[in-house]
Amino acid sequence: MIKKYFLFFLIFFSSFLCFPIQENTFDNLLLDGAKAYSNGNYEQAILIFQKYILISNQSGKKESLSKAYNDLGNSYSKTGKSEKALKNYLLSIAVSNQRKDSLSIAKSYKNIGALYSEQKDFLAAMHYYENAFNLAKKIKNPALMADCLNNMGVIYEQQLKYSKALDAYSNALQIYKSQGDANKISMVFNNLAIVYKYLKNYSKSIQNYQAALQLSEKLNDRFMVAANQNNLGNVYALTGNYYKSLELCQLAYANASAIDAKEVIIESCDGIATAYEKLKQYPNAIKFRKLYELEKDNFINTQRSAQLAETLVKYETEKKINEIKLLHQKGKIKDLKIKEQNFQLERRNQLIIIFLLVLSGLISIGYFFKVKRKLKAQLVKEKIIWETEETERLRFARDIHDDLGSGLSKINFLSEIIFQKTTHLPEVKKNSEAIKETAIKMIENMRDLIWALNPENTTLDNLIARIREYTTDYIEDFPIELASSFPDILPQIAVSKESHHELFMVVKEILNNISRHSMATELFFGLDLTDDNMMITFKDNGIGFDCKTITYGNGLKNMKSRITTIGGKFEILCEKGEGTLVTISVFLKDIIKT
Repeated sequence: MIKKYFLFFLIFFSSFLCFPIQENTFDNLLLDGAKAYSNGNYEQAILIFQKYILISNQSGKKESLSKAYNDLGNSYSKTGKSEKALKNYLLSIAVSNQRKDSLSIAKSYKNIGALYSEQKDFLAAMHYYENAFNLAKKIKNPALMADCLNNMGVIYEQQLKYSKALDAYSNALQIYKSQGDANKISMVFNNLAIVYKYLKNYSKSIQNYQAALQLSEKLNDRFMVAANQNNLGNVYALTGNYYKSLELCQLAYANASAIDAKEVIIESCDGIATAYEKLKQYPNAIKFRKLYELEKDNFINTQRSAQLAETLVKYETEKKINEIKLLHQKGKIKDLKIKEQNFQLERRNQLIIIFLLVLSGLISIGYFFKVKRKLKAQLVKEKIIWETEETERLRFARDIHDDLGSGLSKINFLSEIIFQKTTHLPEVKKNSEAIKETAIKMIENMRDLIWALNPENTTLDNLIARIREYTTDYIEDFPIELASSFPDILPQIAVSKESHHELFMVVKEILNNISRHSMATELFFGLDLTDDNMMITFKDNGIGFDCKTITYGNGLKNMKSRITTIGGKFEILCEKGEGTLVTISVFLKDIIKT
């Protein structure tokens, strides 16, 4: 019989699971979540939105999935769970990207901006607000554009960038006016009034508070009417117009009293008392100052009463718990005595263990200290060996330079004599001239090599100085006017020998190509330097060539290969008849000597 009922239950439950969820019930989940959110039941809203997302993913019905993720993120944000909120906003963006739903993406960006704004990360918040604004502008959604501008204005205001805040608020106000959104127009008027008050532009502040007041009266928002009247009264007091301040604060007091708006009642009493004081009507000033103190104390006492009631409940609860504990306490006295004895034994054992741990720690510290000293000594030894090798390498290079340089100089001298004495033999004259040029180039290359081998020269400022000097000297031999641009200060950071050599060789090849092929009369040579990147630029006004049909010969391939080897980028931009632009871009981290 039990098996029969059990089988019936399984069939019934299976049919229930297989029965599809009614369409209207599924769609109502989002409405229920939104209702719970608007009522402040954020934990309930989280559960509803999670349920909707789970069912949506299982059923494949994903039309409103991005909205559900967004709403879930808002609910997490309200409960202070910023990381979970951000995760769901990003999931909403991912789903929206698949559906190409730009509006949902823009809303998620705006929500992420608000999240970062709450964390006081204004840079990140502004980044997301700007992205949201640009998307809203692209899809022509003025309401969202205005919301982004208003939020950006709030950030500018907190950063004390009042002029930017005014621009953002003013642009938002124009959009809200075109949309006819009275509530948000009133909000922006208040924001503008606050900024103008900070800037001590009281006439503008008054003008915007009056505009906000008129809208509050039109919307029949009695709380905002009283609040705006009190704000206006405070600004008039700052201008010295205490009669007007008194009139407005009295109106605020009357309107706030009618709806029992305690905060506004307290603030308006303070404003009335201050106005009477400035007008030297001291009896009235004393009256409202006492009323201000009374209302403030009553307000505080009301809060205290709630706190006392909460404390009383806690006390009664704790009292009952203590009574229960007391009943058990007598029965535990004997157990405590036994535990005390066990505790003494455990304590003794713990002291022994602690002693052994301390001893082990001291031994370990001594061992690691010894290892560290040994490692330090090894590093010092390696440094000495490296410095010795560098010194010897430099000495060998100088010896080679002296021996080989003198020989090349002699070859150069002899080739010059042959050149002068073989004017009647063109072939010999041509060969002697080639020998002379080769010798000169080898001498120059040797000097560059010796210069680069010296560790004192392999710094960024020395490299740039060497390139400038070489470029100036080289161009002097040609009918080319040289213009240059360099930073005033160059960092004295060591660069690797490989980077030093490759950059210098590429610059030499570039100058050689310009002088031989460009037919240029003007050359610009510049250097742009940032914290991360260095860019060297050569721009001539020569005949250029067609970059689309360019074939990289050995020279261009070598230059590109050299720069690629050190992690840089080599580019040529050209237009036939319009000159040539060559740029060398490298990351400083790739060429710095480690």
